[in-house]
Amino acid sequence: MTTAPATSASFDFGRVVSNTFRVVGANFRELAILAVLLAGLPAALLGWGQVMLTAPVEGGPASIGPGLLLLFVGYIFSLIGSVLLQATTVRATVATLNGDQTSAFSELGRSMSSILPLIGLAIVIGLSVALGFLFLIVPGVILAVVWIVATPAYVIERPGVFGSLGRSRKLTSGHRWPIFGLLVVYIVAYMVISMVVGGLIGAAAVIGGGIGGIMIASTASNAILGAISGVLLSAGVASIYYELRVIKEGVGAAQLAAVFD
Repeated sequence: MTTAPATSASFDFGRVVSNTFRVVGANFRELAILAVLLAGLPAALLGWGQVMLTAPVEGGPASIGPGLLLLFVGYIFSLIGSVLLQATTVRATVATLNGDQTSAFSELGRSMSSILPLIGLAIVIGLSVALGFLFLIVPGVILAVVWIVATPAYVIERPGVFGSLGRSRKLTSGHRWPIFGLLVVYIVAYMVISMVVGGLIGAAAVIGGGIGGIMIASTASNAILGAISGVLLSAGVASIYYELRVIKEGVGAAQLAAVFD
């Protein structure tokens, strides 16, 4: 594969956002379905488990055992679903930006072969970032930014789990502040969406009344927010990776897509 000379262009904030919504728009139906199944449902299980642990059922104490079980199952499915959704979206992003017709369902099938190393990569990143947040938050933020494109790097380049971390560190070097700024924008947007969705569903729960209404509202809210954040985050990270490959190495969508041939 021939690689174009690296460029000195700056990180284009607007282009990343535009590519994110371009990918989502071009694959909306299939990505929406996958987001609900791979991100929304696990989030719903986690939300339901939290409610069962904290809110007493009518006429009795909080359901500790079932709540913990739901949290455990929800976490496992969330881990598997998140890596599959991101790997699938990375492949769909490359195809879409290359102008190719693709099916997110087909890309999901192709992503299955990488599930174990992707889970390992997610665990390494998750634990490291969590430990970083324990040390005054800043180290966790730094690691999250430095390793943000590790998963796309693995899907496209296959350098191995730890090689993907190093590859992400190299790609993000020199562009971490704009990446951090973009993440802040995404977080603020998510918070706004969360307040709107939570407010609407919370109002419905109040009208419905009772613990049953609260549990349904919490489950629905987590499912909706999980699906929205899952697909936008996956497409956003894939678009950041694409942007970094373009501006640092001059590699376009056609060259990235060639690795799947």
